[in-house]
Amino acid sequence: MTTTINFSALVEDDNYLVNLGRGVWLMDNHRWALKVWENEKSNQSYSLIHADYHWDNIYDFHDSAEIEEQLLQASSAQVAQLVAEGKWVCFDSFIAPALRRGLIHTVHFYCLQNEGDDNAFDSDFLLLCGATQFVYTDIASLANAQIDGSFIFDLCLDLFNKSDQWCEGELWNDTEIVQFLHTVRHFIHFAELVTVSMSFNYSGNVADTRHLTELVIPWILECRENR
Repeated sequence: MTTTINFSALVEDDNYLVNLGRGVWLMDNHRWALKVWENEKSNQSYSLIHADYHWDNIYDFHDSAEIEEQLLQASSAQVAQLVAEGKWVCFDSFIAPALRRGLIHTVHFYCLQNEGDDNAFDSDFLLLCGATQFVYTDIASLANAQIDGSFIFDLCLDLFNKSDQWCEGELWNDTEIVQFLHTVRHFIHFAELVTVSMSFNYSGNVADTRHLTELVIPWILECRENR
């Protein structure tokens, strides 16, 4: 059974996290994805497809060896507490902790901010984590990515905002958005989990974010039927 959303009532909410069923989770602040990945994990690590305007490649734990050790030794419940606190795990710093803990072994980036790989994880950090990454500069290349084993599809709705004035939306048109979803449909369908962040204040104005959510979420849920 899926959760019903009143799209017209959605507002910025740092603590918003909803299980929509069919392995799909919706949040506002992207950091909650780490909690979902931890809570829903099986006894294996995942590849991650990260489709977002931003790279979200920050890792703050290296500033404190003591806190980093706590991260490495933490239970899923303790990771959830770190996420809830929002200090060490933030909207742009949730992927790196997953790599460091071995939850994610490969990241497939499709990000539009400063196109290229300069903003992906540096080689030293990947070596530390025993991880790899791939960067895709166009949708077709992403769609043809070779994903080994179980994977997570992670989407931020600000991908569809072309404006660098985040609260002033210049959205892709609906046809372009649906075409993107169609192009990566196989990933959305077969992913172990799908995590989606609305990112109010980054995905346009309030009406823009509501519109994106109402367009994308039903499409994803339909795609996840009959898995």
